[in-house]
Amino acid sequence: MLTDDESERYFGASLADHGIQVVWLSVDNASDLRLRFLPIVTDRNYFSASEVERLLRAWWRGSTNASIASVVAQAPMPDVIPKGRIAAGFVFTHREGGLKLFEVGFETDRQMLRFRFVLPVGGSSYAIEKVDFGSIYPPGTVEAVDLATLREKLAQLRCCTANKAGNTNGDPLNIVVVGRGIDALFAFIERGWRLDEPFDLHSTYRTIRAFLFGSEYLNAPVSPLYVFGRPQDVALQKARDTVSLRNHLRLWLAPFTIDGLQVWVGQISRDIGIKLTTQSWYLTTHVISPEVDQDRFYLMQDLILSGAVSRFGFVRGVGVSSMPDPRVNLTGEPYLTDGLRLVLFLNEPRRAFDQIDFLDWETVSP
Repeated sequence: MLTDDESERYFGASLADHGIQVVWLSVDNASDLRLRFLPIVTDRNYFSASEVERLLRAWWRGSTNASIASVVAQAPMPDVIPKGRIAAGFVFTHREGGLKLFEVGFETDRQMLRFRFVLPVGGSSYAIEKVDFGSIYPPGTVEAVDLATLREKLAQLRCCTANKAGNTNGDPLNIVVVGRGIDALFAFIERGWRLDEPFDLHSTYRTIRAFLFGSEYLNAPVSPLYVFGRPQDVALQKARDTVSLRNHLRLWLAPFTIDGLQVWVGQISRDIGIKLTTQSWYLTTHVISPEVDQDRFYLMQDLILSGAVSRFGFVRGVGVSSMPDPRVNLTGEPYLTDGLRLVLFLNEPRRAFDQIDFLDWETVSP
């Protein structure tokens, strides 16, 4: 993963100014099959070489434009890697900071091959980098459970997130994701979810600026909510054109596993506005859509389309919140729910919709 300075020195112009980040790959095809490289697996909005060349072209560079064009034209990873050959090149992806979670994909005449990478990137950090997943639970305290016990434990969890003191309920804990550690996040990344930046003075300034000018902030911080006595381990979001509108979710690693897979308990909601508040030091908070079950359904659709869902179902535990007296979150925003949690198992290999198993636990009312 080239830094912004490295890519500028290599290509002769700043790619970072255009939101471009380059990933260099070297592939040793020791198989007896021809590989076709699929850059869309690495970044569904990847840049083509001709697009990059045109973006870097500038009248003041004069003859340097030809040199830049020559370097860019020779840079891309080849489309095809013949059997027994080594090939190398760049993928022009969108720019990120902190960590970059991405996949590299190839197609043969027989199958699709996918490889996952997590690489550190210089620049802005992500909140997830501050979490030491290896020390969340002491050795020997994580319980392995079967499917029936998992259902019981999920139903017995508290209904909602809480404040730091743990004495006031917040947003409902309406989702559960079961997967293999950090690998579970790749299904989200593939569908356009992004990690959030930590709350600090810099991100607060960018949030307020985006609020005042109605601009986007794709990695805007997510306020801390508490489960298991700690703030969220992971926050992901799908931002829209302005900082006021986004889908976002929080996840906490649970103290139990099933079949060697980690269990993440979380909440999802849709931000439909933003308001100034004196309830937090960063002076702003989002207004959520009250129909949180729709946001739960959105996530189910999204991850099913990723092909990563092997089975899903619903479990009790949230409790019903309905009119005329709905429950509210920590900022006083009301929400409505049928009281169920969505449980999603994410596992390989990928499955089509008609191959997904349904957990016959609870039924969602029409």
